[in-house]
Amino acid sequence: MFMQTINSLVTLQNLEDLASRSNFRAGKAIAEDAEISFEKKNSFNVIAKIKYSGGEGRTVQMSSTPKGLKWKCTCTNRKNIFCKHCVAACLAIIR
Repeated sequence: MFMQTINSLVTLQNLEDLASRSNFRAGKAIAEDAEISFEKKNSFNVIAKIKYSGGEGRTVQMSSTPKGLKWKCTCTNRKNIFCKHCVAACLAIIR
């Protein structure tokens, strides 16, 4: 089965569809202020570390699957939440 690359799945339009308005706004702010580094980044998998100045760090994992984008963040155990950290990591990928 064909899998799209992370880069093709991570677009501004997709982020706006996946994230709530508040998470999208907060993620944009995080992307501008936080240090985002990639522990792993290839065509189908990304592990991003988000480090705030003076704040707690978060880890976002994303992967391309036959069903689309799959994500997980250390800020929540709820699988259906595309959090502000996911938005920030995706914005770093887009840049």
